[in-house]
Amino acid sequence: MLTRWNCYRMAATLLLLVPLAACGEAPAPAAQAPSPAAPAATEAPAEPAEAPTAEPEAAEQAATPPLKSEGQPVGGVNSEVGTSGVYASDLGFRADANGFGFPNYGGEGETNMTPNDVRRMFGDSACESIEGDECTLTPPGAQWLESMNSATSGGHCEGMAVLSNLFYTGKVNPADFGAETVPALQIAGNEPLQREIAYWFATQATQPARSGIVPQTPSGVVNTLLTSFAAGPSGGEQYAVGIYKRDRSGGHAVTPYAVEDRGEGVYWIMIYDNNYPGEPRAIEVNTSADTWSYSGSTNPAEQEGQYEGDAETMTLELAPIAPRLGVQDCPFCAPDEAASSDGQLKALMAPAPDYNQVWLEGPADLLISDAQGHSIGFKQGVFVNDMPGAQSNANKFGVSVWETNAEPIYYIPVDIDFTISIDGSRLTEPTTSTVTMIGPGYALDVSEIVLAPGDVDTLDVSPDGSLISYRTQNTVTPYIQVAVETDAADYLFGIYGEEMAPGEALNLALDTKQGWLSLDSIDNAEPGSYSIEVAKYDDASEQIFGAGGVVLEPDDVVYIDYLKWPGNNQPMALDVDYGGDGSVDETLEVADITDSLQE
Repeated sequence: MLTRWNCYRMAATLLLLVPLAACGEAPAPAAQAPSPAAPAATEAPAEPAEAPTAEPEAAEQAATPPLKSEGQPVGGVNSEVGTSGVYASDLGFRADANGFGFPNYGGEGETNMTPNDVRRMFGDSACESIEGDECTLTPPGAQWLESMNSATSGGHCEGMAVLSNLFYTGKVNPADFGAETVPALQIAGNEPLQREIAYWFATQATQPARSGIVPQTPSGVVNTLLTSFAAGPSGGEQYAVGIYKRDRSGGHAVTPYAVEDRGEGVYWIMIYDNNYPGEPRAIEVNTSADTWSYSGSTNPAEQEGQYEGDAETMTLELAPIAPRLGVQDCPFCAPDEAASSDGQLKALMAPAPDYNQVWLEGPADLLISDAQGHSIGFKQGVFVNDMPGAQSNANKFGVSVWETNAEPIYYIPVDIDFTISIDGSRLTEPTTSTVTMIGPGYALDVSEIVLAPGDVDTLDVSPDGSLISYRTQNTVTPYIQVAVETDAADYLFGIYGEEMAPGEALNLALDTKQGWLSLDSIDNAEPGSYSIEVAKYDDASEQIFGAGGVVLEPDDVVYIDYLKWPGNNQPMALDVDYGGDGSVDETLEVADITDSLQE
């Protein structure tokens, strides 16, 4: 599993950054972000809404030419009743003229973000080194990239919803991706376009992009869009619309472009749904009841294809586009002001970004709990969150969303110690999952987690990733990988329990100031055998150490003195504390058996 980190490092020398075009067919808007929309109302309009009064120039800009043929919206409303094509407020975008000609896609071998795209998103601090224009990511950055690209396997709807709007508003030019119009763009073999869509997909999980999302009732969403569309393509805030299942296990993103007043408090939000190229579709909002509904199925009669919600669920979401346009806050970068000449982990020495991100890849459930008993995640199949300051963000995929039971991304305040339960209670067959935690200057990856139905594994982790304990009910122990960014060099550590009894714990501790990684069998009843890998990356070289068959008796502790290691093909010093009484009893030299990371 550690090989993938190396693959990203090698790939960095082969891939070029696709620049964001500065203009469209018409003169480009100024580079600054559009001014935010006015605060949204959260109550239903007392009377059927009309387009807000605007100055003559703005009103002329917002006017829309007659439609050639809007047809019947085929989702979210009674498909026997077509849209009138007369809208209370209208941006001017149309699904057939301004949407992509290909459907949403994912997991088909497409190219997604590259290290250079990560540099574009977060700046030079995301890179361990830059040669020419090529970025080599830090190990934590490589893990963030892998996790984000893995998320796109369920679909790229967020990226398509955002980019289609950016094309329409002239902030990006379709000609830079192979065609004069958006419907004429081809996705097959078009790596620049694939990377661009993946880039905007990723902004659903970054700051300040996420900070622009304000919870609203369905009526509030309608009122905000009425104001936004009336201001025209360059006059107001632009949005993607997010729609979610009630349990937040899956979601979809679409592009809104008009609001139609159907009377008696019912409004249609006209949308381009990237699952259905060229088709007019509508989300129905009943402002009297403050409810909404949309059919995400090709057959609106299929109940499993129905999205719906009300004023309590907050499952109809407006995600602003303007906060995505600038450089985003890097979730895995150690703050520069925390640099230290002695190699101390920078994230431990200065205020860090607000959250650690926790990801799950696989069909299990996560439940994250603090020492006071607060938790966030799925408890007996029901989503809960009573942990102070913790948040979650359901990824919007859009392809086969009804067959997807995706775990949201969790955001845990950096000052909280927590335990993660990886719960297989709802499984019907054995499965494999991966848990990833990404924080400022470090990343933790626990992969090859094998769960049988009913199994519950536990992962205890400190907020800075320096203390880790994994306990599994299975005889197969996962790989644990820890990546850290220090001032002197970047390191990647990999530990695998070759032979461990069921229920035993694999415990790690990392001290980047003293330069050691410890592995212990405290409280274990049986001996265990482990393999160890250490990779060191600096501007001059890449050094890799590997050894297997490191045996620990119950309560033993072994310290890996990685700062003292001379380099490739040289032995690593291991200090052994037999019985775990705090004193080193023996120093062993373990031969380096590999200069490459294992599969």
